Amino acid sequence: MNEPEAQSKSLVPIASSYPAEVKIAGRQLAIATLLNQDIERRRFVTLLMRISAEDAVDFLLRRQPLDSDLIERFVNAWDWKKLSWANPMPKSIELLARFEDRWDWGSLSVSEVLPWSSKLIEKFEDRWKWEYCSSVGVVEYYGLSVNEALPWSLELIERFEDRWGWSGLARNEALPWSLELIERFKNRWNWWELSGNKALPLSPQLIERYKNRWNWGWFGLSNNESVPWSRELIQRFEDRWDWTRLSSSKAIPWSPELIEQFADRWNWTKLSSNSSLPWSLELIERYEHLWLWGYQRILILPGGPVQDGFSVNSGLPWSLELIERYKDRWAWGWLSSKGDLPWSLKLIEQFTDRWNWSNLSKNEALPWSIEFIEQFTDLWNWSNLSTNEALPWSIELIEQFTDRWNWSNLSTNEALPWSIELIEQFTDLWNWSNLSTNEALPWSLELIEQFEHRLDLHVLSKNNDLPWSLELIDRFADRWDWRDLSRNESIPWSVELIERFEDRWDWSGIFYKAAASFPLLRPTDVAEIMVRHLAELESINRNKWERKDLDPTLNYFDAVDRFDDSIPF
Repeated sequence: MNEPEAQSKSLVPIASSYPAEVKIAGRQLAIATLLNQDIERRRFVTLLMRISAEDAVDFLLRRQPLDSDLIERFVNAWDWKKLSWANPMPKSIELLARFEDRWDWGSLSVSEVLPWSSKLIEKFEDRWKWEYCSSVGVVEYYGLSVNEALPWSLELIERFEDRWGWSGLARNEALPWSLELIERFKNRWNWWELSGNKALPLSPQLIERYKNRWNWGWFGLSNNESVPWSRELIQRFEDRWDWTRLSSSKAIPWSPELIEQFADRWNWTKLSSNSSLPWSLELIERYEHLWLWGYQRILILPGGPVQDGFSVNSGLPWSLELIERYKDRWAWGWLSSKGDLPWSLKLIEQFTDRWNWSNLSKNEALPWSIEFIEQFTDLWNWSNLSTNEALPWSIELIEQFTDRWNWSNLSTNEALPWSIELIEQFTDLWNWSNLSTNEALPWSLELIEQFEHRLDLHVLSKNNDLPWSLELIDRFADRWDWRDLSRNESIPWSVELIERFEDRWDWSGIFYKAAASFPLLRPTDVAEIMVRHLAELESINRNKWERKDLDPTLNYFDAVDRFDDSIPF
């Protein structure tokens, strides 16, 4: 008999000998678990009845799926804007119709979880926000027309042709884009927006067909990566492209022949920065007089500043030969920051007087060693060096240059060989506020207790790497920043924990970060909580209406901000 068969036979009589006992033990365990869950749930219900009405309902709206009976019973107590976008309950056509005059239809119009259908859209045709926009730097569209969750089809678009916002629709990549669709509504589209849509089935024929309608500019066709770029296509519409944008493109099939053919068209500043060109020494020499060798910084919204020029280009065939050959042309400050140079001791020694040593000190790509640091001791920027995580950090290295380090910066460096012994050795040199933010320390109750009078516990309240426990929180209860603590995702959230410090928490932070950590409630529990807070909630909502805080013209994101400043959209 082999071993598996022996084991199988030996298990059979044991398993069959005690079926009743095993079943009883399993049932007892299940009952005990349910009882514990029930006790936990009741404790949480009692807690929600003790805190403020707004905080309690905030939790219910975020976490608790509500049914139509609960909604109707407390119809005047709910925050209907938040109920429209935040609550996880399924929203059927019947539920939407039952409270049609209450919902925030702007929020519902951007929902990805409604049971979208042509029937649903038609049912509330006069309620939807079909399109609205905001403009901060660039125009953004919201509403039904940009909602990618709709069951888009040619028939759906035709059915509500006079309702759609055609600017948002033109941006929507979820539409069933085809030549037929584009042609069917060619006089409706916002062609400025349509030209940037990467989902279009662009072809030379399609581009030719509507050549007088496209936006050929920076935010249009010239920037659209879905264009079937080719040398022939570029030549065909040579007088229409935005050549500055084309010069930055990484989608074009770059070749020396393409660059040569349109040499008088390119923006050579942008071309100098484009890492996708077929870079070689020959190409660089060929247009040596046209490149931007240094760099220039321009501000483009959105996206912030952009650096242009040869010295920032990661695609160049960087070598000692290339750097030497054009040493009088480079922007050496930028070169000193680059990680893709062929860094070596020889390279650094050859251009010692040209490097920006402040930038070089931050550069993690250098061949760092104690000997290397010693060789250029008086040239380094020691403040920047103190932040560099690529150094061969050791107690010996720290000791050797004790008087040179910037200890505030060193205190934030996560690459040090952190230990209680290291911290003790330089106790009077650390910046303890910065040290409190450093998640690489060997955090323990022992460490915190040993340095409790030096650590900044307000700062420490945000640290995710502490060994958070009820004991730790209780030990320093009077020193935490409870607002930050309430938003710390690493806290071991439990009903017991929040009961223990009930008067200290920022409830909006807890319920936003940790709502899923708490038990789901029964409908009877929700009703009990709402009855307890009913008068206060109705008063709050009545005042909101009177102040027009629930102005239906508010867009979705205004509404979100109005509810809870802690929500990090």
